[in-house]
Amino acid sequence: MVDKNHSDKQWGLCKDCKWWQIEPDGSRANTTMGLCIDEDLQPFQLRVSGNSGCNHFMPGEPAKARGSSEAPPVAAPTR
Repeated sequence: MVDKNHSDKQWGLCKDCKWWQIEPDGSRANTTMGLCIDEDLQPFQLRVSGNSGCNHFMPGEPAKARGSSEAPPVAAPTR
């Protein structure tokens, strides 16, 4: 199923997205785990790697908050 609200947006990797939230001492790497904080996806508490990606991509620096990489994530979205 294609989400028509997001199908025209740019697809990109989490490590380059402002909606990716990682640990305060975390690095932007393919294997770093973090929380997706896109407003539409927050209810799913998606824990994703830097090498993950989707069409909700928004270029920018990742947010940082302790607990973002836990399984399940326990951090609150910081943006």
